[in-house]
Amino acid sequence: MPCKALGDREPVSENEHGWSTEEVIALLHRVDLFEGLPHEDLEGIASIIGGVTIEAGELLFEEGDPGHDFYVVFNGTVEISKARPDGTAERLAARRKGDGFGEMALLNDAPRSASARAVEQTQLVSVKRDDFQALLGGDSLALRMLQVLSKALRALSIRFASTGKVQDEGPSARSDAFAISRVMQAGLLPRTAPKVEGYDIAAGSTTDDDGRGSSAWDWIEFSDGRTALLTIDVMQDGFPPAHHLGVARAVLRALSADTSSIADLLRRGNEALAAAGADGLEQFVQVGLLVVGAEGLEWGSAGRVPGGITRRDGSFEEFGAHGPPLGMMGGFKYSVQKFSMGAGDTAFVLSHGSQGLFLGAADLLAQLHGKLAGEMVTSLHNGIRKAQGGEDRSETSILFVRKT
Repeated sequence: MPCKALGDREPVSENEHGWSTEEVIALLHRVDLFEGLPHEDLEGIASIIGGVTIEAGELLFEEGDPGHDFYVVFNGTVEISKARPDGTAERLAARRKGDGFGEMALLNDAPRSASARAVEQTQLVSVKRDDFQALLGGDSLALRMLQVLSKALRALSIRFASTGKVQDEGPSARSDAFAISRVMQAGLLPRTAPKVEGYDIAAGSTTDDDGRGSSAWDWIEFSDGRTALLTIDVMQDGFPPAHHLGVARAVLRALSADTSSIADLLRRGNEALAAAGADGLEQFVQVGLLVVGAEGLEWGSAGRVPGGITRRDGSFEEFGAHGPPLGMMGGFKYSVQKFSMGAGDTAFVLSHGSQGLFLGAADLLAQLHGKLAGEMVTSLHNGIRKAQGGEDRSETSILFVRKT
């Protein structure tokens, strides 16, 4: 008779367990997944936890069950096992106080890859996927999740990239990796566009249910106080793409604090990513960088990132390409273009796309002249999706800047 898994039980209240917030935070400090998080992030996680008590020999969840919760052992021991082809169980690990397990349940509803059973009476802290994903807007939490959860996939992705045998590993590995990317991508996207006097600014990234999580936009401030908008796009089909999105974004944000030069930022970012690259994993990052200032715009790019300016008189100036994608070739020196901006002039950038798609987007913007900046970005996204069609659809990030 099959055992009933306990993962979907109603959480036991904090009072019933007698756990204080301080005890829970101290426990979370010991969990690899949350190592290094600031206190405020741990407080946020502590605010959404539930509790489960299971007796010796009792099944928490079984291999193949849907996963909804991540668990941390408060006290006791849980054995993790996997069924062999002959029906016997292979013991994989034992989880004790401060150990977490079931991380993938925080990212998607894929079936459990192993079974979990209590060795002795055990109390577990539980975190539900929906509650946890609501916390992923913060940089530190999203990036920490990215770092930890990509460890298990990184070796796999290197092997895939070097052998070209992604399909041979089965669809579930690819699906799990892209699920990680999509969740991390959502956590990395800014909530609002920056405000710069004299300009209307809007930006956005498409996020698809079946997407790779490979594109994002961001904004940073240089050391001289100027604001820069960025598109970041991961090339090739290695995975998880959001690992590279997160790393590139974090590197560029950190370096911008002590430079006021696009060329210097791209050069140093390229050196950092080239040095951090893994043999056999050729997954480079295209970046478009647009600085918005009182004297006009500055543009620089790593890779071919389509962009340009539609003037109020109907003329069009296309941005140039200024060097290879980040991480592809160390030692490269990037160049920069400067553009004046008059009232009514509009600049836009796509994270990637063919020349035909880019020129079609420019024509669409000219037809929509006068709409609000946010409406322009939405219309561009809709037009690009329509032009790409269902099968060839890819995620795209867009920057839009209009001089008022």
